[in-house]
Amino acid sequence: MSRLLEFLLGSILITVFTVALMFFSVLQYVLRAGRVADCAWQGSARTWIDSNGDGRVNRGEPPLRGVEIHVDDIGNGLVAVDAAGWPALTDKDGDVQFNIPMPGCSNTTFEIFVDIPEGYRLTTSPRIEVDPEVWGSLDAERIYYFGFVSDR
Repeated sequence: MSRLLEFLLGSILITVFTVALMFFSVLQYVLRAGRVADCAWQGSARTWIDSNGDGRVNRGEPPLRGVEIHVDDIGNGLVAVDAAGWPALTDKDGDVQFNIPMPGCSNTTFEIFVDIPEGYRLTTSPRIEVDPEVWGSLDAERIYYFGFVSDR
């Protein structure tokens, strides 16, 4: 009788573990399927006071902090950039970092642009379109520059 009881308890235990394994495998699959993004586009923007107005960063030209940077998905509208915390403000070094989730690693085109602070005008392009082939150069540092000169 004790061997029969051991066999039954062992069978029940194996069944419980098998069902639990199946349950947690399905749960993991469901949770992974609901992820927001499979890839992320990363880069940064830098703003500075373009003292000589030449549109290039030169030695001694200071950063400009507190500039609003916007990123739009103009390629296909799949990426909810606003949900990623945009617009963002440049820090004390005039920098802002991009880490924008991309559902399904979609191929899109981004446009980066700034709100021009009061008392300044741009010396660079007001909008920068990011080449959709950016994926081909993942090792390249992607910094997009916006220069400003005082109107005063």
